[in-house]
Amino acid sequence: MAQIPNSNTLMALIAGAGLLAAAAFGANLLSSPAAVTQLDDRTLRSLTTDGTFKSVQGDGSHAIHVFLSADCKFCLQIEPEFDQLNNVTVYRHLLPGHTKAGRLKAIDVWCSDNQVRAWKKIGEGLVIQPAKCSDVAAIDGNLVLAKRLGLASTPSIVFEDGHVSSGMVSSSNIAARIALSTPR
Repeated sequence: MAQIPNSNTLMALIAGAGLLAAAAFGANLLSSPAAVTQLDDRTLRSLTTDGTFKSVQGDGSHAIHVFLSADCKFCLQIEPEFDQLNNVTVYRHLLPGHTKAGRLKAIDVWCSDNQVRAWKKIGEGLVIQPAKCSDVAAIDGNLVLAKRLGLASTPSIVFEDGHVSSGMVSSSNIAARIALSTPR
């Protein structure tokens, strides 16, 4: 007859399974800060458009900043949602990724003549031409900025009022949040 583990053993098994699941998703739960949901005014002022590439929908009167990684499947899947927005400028902060392949894709996008088109092609599963340029410091700078802002996952969207949404978000939810977001 199988023996039922005591509560300490059961908790250790659950904790071990959680750590294995976190490792499988490339996350480090023990050292990652809690996800930020609202940036304070001082932190929000440190958000710049340096190191970004952008697209404009409609008149572009509202702005969102999106932190993305080429080896993040939701970062690639969220792109069509931005195309459905009205009157928004989308600033993309491309991060170096978690893998060498992700970093190489990020460099190819950053060095492309049309970064938005290259990013969308990757999202569609297409291969883009390898591009080389000498200045890719912006990619690493975006990682420093993301850490300074307290962002712990990708995609992360920063709205004009400092609200942060992380993970896959629909265009209707993004539009609703933009309507609530008034610059400070």
